[in-house]
Amino acid sequence: MILTLKGLISDTVARALRLDSSTHAINTTENAHHEIHEGRHFKADRQDTSLATDETIELLLTTPDTTRWAHFLLTMQSTGEVVVELYEGTTVSAEGTAITPINRNRNSATASVVVVTHTPTITSDGTKLTENWIGTTGFKEDIGDRTRGDNEIILKQNTKYLIRLTAVGNGIKGAIGGDWYEHVDYN
Repeated sequence: MILTLKGLISDTVARALRLDSSTHAINTTENAHHEIHEGRHFKADRQDTSLATDETIELLLTTPDTTRWAHFLLTMQSTGEVVVELYEGTTVSAEGTAITPINRNRNSATASVVVVTHTPTITSDGTKLTENWIGTTGFKEDIGDRTRGDNEIILKQNTKYLIRLTAVGNGIKGAIGGDWYEHVDYN
């Protein structure tokens, strides 16, 4: 017997309740959490222990030309004032050094389809999607106060994204990265 929830789903299509493949519990968790159980949730970051004024940390994310899309959250932190920017459609002359994304289910051998590198050689930043200021004096710090729905971006397939952290002062420790799950689009 399959139990369904007719009329309670926003697209009004009755769907069978899903069981978590790891625990066999009825899946009532947020989808992003469920994707960790499924082995399709990843993270990658880069940090520097002592940035000088106007020094940057840069990450390049390259999405494949498939319908396995990354549902992405930008992550950042610092010990002082920094500006963090996210660009889409970045052009590079060199990809940089590879970073292997970590599968958040440490029992899963599934690898991310998103390619992540640091220190790329940028020819064009692309289109700025967002800019965040974090740190102290005069800088807003509300990164953890918003929900996933407020922050998640579904990255466009076959596209390069640049994450850049720029130090405003000397001696700042900073980190940038991303947290994402990969989901096949069924539309």
